[in-house]
Amino acid sequence: MKIAIIGAGLGGLACALECERLGVIPDVFERDESVGWGFTCITHWLHPIHRPKGDLYDYLRKFNLDLKPINKCNELVMRSPNKETIIKGNIGYIMRRGKHIDSVESQLYRSLERTSVRFNRPADYKELSPKYDYVVVATGNRTAAKELGVWKDIELVHVRGGVAFGAFKPTSTTIYFNRKYAGKGYARLGPINSTQAIVGLYQIGDSEYEVDSHYKNFLEFEGLENLEFNYEFSVPMWTGGRVDKFHVGNVLLVGQSAGLMERFLGTGAIEALMSGIFAARSMLKGEDYDTLVRPLQDHIESVSSFRKPFESLDNDGLDRPISFIDTPGVKQLIYNTGLNIVDILGPMQRQINKIVNMIGRDEVES
Repeated sequence: MKIAIIGAGLGGLACALECERLGVIPDVFERDESVGWGFTCITHWLHPIHRPKGDLYDYLRKFNLDLKPINKCNELVMRSPNKETIIKGNIGYIMRRGKHIDSVESQLYRSLERTSVRFNRPADYKELSPKYDYVVVATGNRTAAKELGVWKDIELVHVRGGVAFGAFKPTSTTIYFNRKYAGKGYARLGPINSTQAIVGLYQIGDSEYEVDSHYKNFLEFEGLENLEFNYEFSVPMWTGGRVDKFHVGNVLLVGQSAGLMERFLGTGAIEALMSGIFAARSMLKGEDYDTLVRPLQDHIESVSSFRKPFESLDNDGLDRPISFIDTPGVKQLIYNTGLNIVDILGPMQRQINKIVNMIGRDEVES
């Protein structure tokens, strides 16, 4: 069987590894000269978002993925304009991304035993499709899904940030919510180690000029303007969305190319990895890919559903949920129990969102 994988990111490499395990060596095409994003980044794999998977490191090992974090995340600080809450416990893992030797992408790449990645080789699924039994699109963008007619645009996202020097707690991360500089998005400070941290602003829908201005305001408002930056970066705006089909003809969409990134806090690494594995199993074991991946999308949509009520809050409103989370017993319920809060409340919130949207449309039409 001939399999082509376009993109050597999380989904593409996980798919290649599973193909190897199942006895087929795929052709992997990567347009860059090496694996990993071109800018330094860390991501947080948070247990509370991914219950009932349990410990995420142990969970992925069940699928033959042994991915080492750079640190455990034992402290999560959430700040609104006038409130702060600190959650402590076994919250998750801090993972390095990009071209560093310890990045998730580099770890996956080193795990390949027989598969060669063809670097500096842009590829088009339309050209490869007639030549291969299957083509897996793992490019991290919507182009293929849009051309295949299965993509729906939902929002524009822009990231502005940098790597700062200072004194940081490596096992802690801070998330900031403030309408004045973050708008519908958020900001964060995530340590790489005790002397370096990623400082970033994640904006929804604003122009590049506005994001630059808001980023400056964020640093000033949170008292971070005196940090010494090793370098700063601006990630080109991308479109978040969802697909209604994951498998079209002999083309399979994985990871962000399949819309598997939630639109509340921007997580999606676990879904990228799992969709890559499921794509391989679908191609080589005859399992239905849409059936395998649909629960991943349902979970993504459950997390994303909380964005709508979040967007309706002003700065005073943002203080209220932060205060609520700080209530005795609530922290333990959310972070230190096995209760699957997201997938219990998410479907309910999705239905509420649908009703609100219907009421809004009726009011416009009337």
